Amino acid sequence: MIRVFIVDDHQVVIDGLSSILSDDDNIKFCGSALNGKDAIQQLETECPDVVLLDINMPEMDGIQVVKELRKRGDEVRILVLTMHNNPQFTKELIQMGVEGCILKNAGQKELILAINEVNKGERYYGKDVSDSLFESVKKTQDAVAKVQLTKREVQIIKLIASEYTTNEIATELAISTHTVDTHRKNIVSKLGIKNTAGLVKFAIEKGIV
Repeated sequence: MIRVFIVDDHQVVIDGLSSILSDDDNIKFCGSALNGKDAIQQLETECPDVVLLDINMPEMDGIQVVKELRKRGDEVRILVLTMHNNPQFTKELIQMGVEGCILKNAGQKELILAINEVNKGERYYGKDVSDSLFESVKKTQDAVAKVQLTKREVQIIKLIASEYTTNEIATELAISTHTVDTHRKNIVSKLGIKNTAGLVKFAIEKGIV
């Protein structure tokens, strides 16, 4: 029996999901929370196998919930349910180790399949989510290839876009500040931009960050 806990800021969504889950003999609805803060508190005592997690919630959003659960070593499987098919958001979920993500318009069959897959320790990202991610990755690869950016230059672009200083970049990559400045000049030259704002814009548009 797979114990499932639902976190969503709309009671009607919780009621609908719990009703769907009740139709499956192998799944048991074991509790819910209307925001991330309550979810964290309840999950200290509840021991579900899978958490169905919304992202946009008051007080503490889904991303913060994931970080808090991982921080305290909770190994519960997490399946994100979202309205937004954003590849950058999907990348962040994967980096945080979230087991799965499907859109809220997914059907009952896919929801049950996703729950079973993540419960087994597998990753499950819905087709629409995976397709958008693939397109984003291809777009990034094409952009990098077009201007012939090196792997190191891509790393530096990511760090600059994340507001790292030259010294911080040097420390992070174990290189000298002089080398960082040289890479930065090469990047600016290849992209034909004038300043950091242009570089950040390129990184966002091409899905590098």
